[in-house]
Amino acid sequence: MAFYFKFLPKSVLAKKIKKGEFPFSQYLFWDTPVEKIDLIKHKNYIIERVLSRGLLKDFYFLLQLYTNDEIAMAVKNSRVLDKKTINFCSHYFGIPLNELHASSFYN
Repeated sequence: MAFYFKFLPKSVLAKKIKKGEFPFSQYLFWDTPVEKIDLIKHKNYIIERVLSRGLLKDFYFLLQLYTNDEIAMAVKNSRVLDKKTINFCSHYFGIPLNELHASSFYN
C-alpha cells in the first residue's frame, strides 16, 4: 500500500487546503454540506467516515492531515465502525481489539 502513496504527491493535499477545498471525496459526506465541516472541529466524524467508506486516496489524505495518534484515539472512541474497519484499524495502527469500543458490539 505504501507503494501507491508514492504516486500521490503531498502537494495535492496542500493545494486543496490552500484553496479552501474539502480534500476528501464528496460522496462520503452525503448527509452534511461539506462547507460546514471543519477539519479540526469535526475530526472524529471525518476519521470514522473516511476509514469506513473512503477510497485509498481519502485514506492517504487522512494520514497526511492527522497523526496516527489522533486517528487511533478517534478509532478507540468510535462506536459506529463496522467489524471489517475495526479489524483493519487494529492491525494497521497497532491497537488491540479489546481497546476498541465498537468491537464490544461484535463479541
